[in-house]
Amino acid sequence: MAITSAHPHPDAALIRDWALYGPRDPAIATLVERLAYERQMRLNEVEQLIVDVLTTALNTERKPSS
Repeated sequence: MAITSAHPHPDAALIRDWALYGPRDPAIATLVERLAYERQMRLNEVEQLIVDVLTTALNTERKPSS
């Protein structure tokens, strides 16, 4: 899914690469691994959790920064 706007996002290339190469922050992979092993979650369950949290974030109004 390509998202376009009048003003390109400064991280557009990094965002496109994220799907191919995974997260840049190794803490994300570590958290996924911990959820899988410590809670005996299947990877599809962890991915669904990520989708659910990101969807909730998109549906929540963002507070203006001070």
